[in-house]
Amino acid sequence: MPRALTVLLTLTLPLTAADLFSAPGAAAATPTKPEVVSAGAYEGSWGPSVEGNKPVPCNGLIGNSGLALTAVLRDEDGGTVTPQFVVTTAAGAAVPVSDVSTVSSGGTAIGKVLAQNLPTGSYKWKVRAKDEEGAYSAFTGPCAFSVDADAPTDPVTVTKEDGSPLTPQQARTKMRIKLKHPATDLAGFCWSMDRPLSVSTTPCATNNWVPLAQGVTEAVIEVDLMDRFGHNLSTRVFDKAGNGSPTTETRLTTFSASFVYPAGQTPLNRAVTDLVGDLNGDGFVDLLGPEADGGLRLYTSNGAGRVQMRVVGDSGWKDALIAHGGDFTGYRGDSDVPDGFEDVIARLSDNKLYLYPGNGQGAPLYATRRELLPPPALGVKGWGRIQQIIAPGDLDQRTDSGYKKGNDLAVVECVDDACTAARLRVYSGKTKTGDASPDQTEPFDFKAPGYTGGTTWKNYTILGIGDQNGDGVKDILARNKVDGKLYFYAGKIAADGKFGLAPRTTYATGGWLTADRPVVVSRGNAQGAVVGKTITDEGQVIKYDQFQPKAGDEQGDLWATTPADAKRVVNYVDGAGKAASTTCPTGCLLFYPGGATGLKQPLLVGAKGWATSVTNLY
Repeated sequence: MPRALTVLLTLTLPLTAADLFSAPGAAAATPTKPEVVSAGAYEGSWGPSVEGNKPVPCNGLIGNSGLALTAVLRDEDGGTVTPQFVVTTAAGAAVPVSDVSTVSSGGTAIGKVLAQNLPTGSYKWKVRAKDEEGAYSAFTGPCAFSVDADAPTDPVTVTKEDGSPLTPQQARTKMRIKLKHPATDLAGFCWSMDRPLSVSTTPCATNNWVPLAQGVTEAVIEVDLMDRFGHNLSTRVFDKAGNGSPTTETRLTTFSASFVYPAGQTPLNRAVTDLVGDLNGDGFVDLLGPEADGGLRLYTSNGAGRVQMRVVGDSGWKDALIAHGGDFTGYRGDSDVPDGFEDVIARLSDNKLYLYPGNGQGAPLYATRRELLPPPALGVKGWGRIQQIIAPGDLDQRTDSGYKKGNDLAVVECVDDACTAARLRVYSGKTKTGDASPDQTEPFDFKAPGYTGGTTWKNYTILGIGDQNGDGVKDILARNKVDGKLYFYAGKIAADGKFGLAPRTTYATGGWLTADRPVVVSRGNAQGAVVGKTITDEGQVIKYDQFQPKAGDEQGDLWATTPADAKRVVNYVDGAGKAASTTCPTGCLLFYPGGATGLKQPLLVGAKGWATSVTNLY
């Protein structure tokens, strides 16, 4: 109720229906009498904000929630006004109304009818106003309503779609589940995965709702089984009056997901995780793009440079620096065994660095993210000093205990708060000594960088880290934002086992200023196909999928956007390899196949919207 209104609580004494309907002042109102401007009824409770208020119309049906009655009252003489709410059964018996408020003229008065006083049956209500002088308005017209106070008592039955018992399922698959209940007056089922069901007075608020037609007693839902350690499914059913059944808790048992193997590797020689850069497990590298308004887009590629978009984050991603390249934590974000899904690392606008578990379908999980604290050497500004983060997989190829096969984190970080210069640093990925799985307690060694490469990186953007020259060591490709060239830095492993970079060579000359190609990104080799294979182990035939690079295109590739310019001519080659050109009034997306010493001619893979749809690509 508005704070400006003075509310006095009064007690309404029990009266008979005959007393209420024949009380003095029930005659027609005079100009000096108070009046009821409007009146309404609501399930359970009412507040001055419309959010959460559930109206009960005349001839409506409610459950065992109780009733809140409201009336806007006015008195031309000023002063306070009190409502007289009258609730009766169909037979005319009076029903108590409690907590009736007195309000100033123009205010909204309320009264309550407790659920215990509204057993199953038919009712009607009306209201009139009384001023300080004892004058009464006319009653409003009677409004009928019905109550079904009997909630469904049986739990929901949960089975497979065909009615058979639930059995363990593979993670990262969908499962169709049947929900069933014996009651015949059902409105719908409510369900949630891995979180409690809503206890709101509105059935199933913020959860999944499956409405039912009249007389229907079952429904089929489809759930995503992503966690290798299983899920908890919570279900309830509600009748037409809004009464809910007890909550049914069902355990959905799962086992490890299937993964696509790199070329030349099989289930016999590799612990399985998604390929580096692959966010949804289909075997192809993917991209993430923050939107200008704070949303986050996932672009899944198809092995030929083309991408498809869907939104995986609603807000909070504006101006984020993002990296993805490896499995660092489990689905729940705790110390369990990692799930094999690619995770996301992001420096947000608050200058904090977060690790988001991946859900195996391309979305970062906000609920189980955790903050990664900056090294003390970064000073007060902390992660605010970094210009870029890259997750290249195992870049430094350390073989010592606690680091073998670790997925690293590379950053371009300013040497001081003013960013007078910047260096490239590689923080080694930490692993468990037993199985070389990620150390979820401390995924990176922020105390002792595995590599620091000079202080000349301020005007560079790291575009990709992959093995371009085929020597088995990952290389770095970088864009110089001053001269508009791409430079190639061959990776090398020294005799002492430490990672380093050879002197740079020019990889592409001219045309790569941000004015020419605003956004440029590489996720390594993006061309190839996923092929189904089999291998026999001790007489058992094992089926698996393997990524096979396109012959002659095994190196890392690039995507680049063009500016929004209706006059600028953009050259590319079409699917047949013939030269073509176009203009891009709202920005295009080009795909550049990579080579050992330079790029090939680009393909046009996006014809519009790329100058405005996302602010960057990762």
